[in-house]
Amino acid sequence: MPSHYDVLPDLAFGHHPVHGIVAANPKNLAASTWMLRGFDFHPVPDQPTLYALADQNRNGHGRTSRAIELLRKASYQVDVDVALDPAPAPDTAHVRDRGPLGEPDVAFADHPQLGIVAALDDRVSGLSGLALVEDGWRHNSSLDVYTLPATTDRVEALGKVADATVALDRSGHQVAVQPRLAQEVTARTALLPRRPLAVSAAVVPLARLR
Repeated sequence: MPSHYDVLPDLAFGHHPVHGIVAANPKNLAASTWMLRGFDFHPVPDQPTLYALADQNRNGHGRTSRAIELLRKASYQVDVDVALDPAPAPDTAHVRDRGPLGEPDVAFADHPQLGIVAALDDRVSGLSGLALVEDGWRHNSSLDVYTLPATTDRVEALGKVADATVALDRSGHQVAVQPRLAQEVTARTALLPRRPLAVSAAVVPLARLR
């Protein structure tokens, strides 16, 4: 069975709510770091695996697409947000235009044994999964979901869901939360001043989680 490290891409590109166009080096490979620097991506302070594109107003989208294209030709395994992908698959052109009733990019739900879990759509950039890992979530490779450590209490877990939801929503992802769980998260968030929360309360199929 492959480990979480094995299923990570070599590099992942996407949009960050603060830093704009970014690239992640989830395996922290020296070769990947060298390549990113060559494409004018520079380390983000206090984020050991995250790199931001310099001078993004200077054709940032085009420069990033060119970097992705060259990295793929060099046999790097690259994960990319649809908006930045220079060569999207035939069925991905409409992914971001699927409307409010479409499948969510990320879904949070209560699992009877694992507690709160997060599931990512296969079409979502690996950057989103990396963001969850850096915030304390762990990838369960057998179920392909993200879980929190067993020592995480309910209040802290609800806070993790709230934080992830806000960050993902700002990055343009469609997030769904199981209705009962959404009520808990919203109730907790209402007690905290000036902390916005944008979630889509939706029934999340749990068949793949059992």
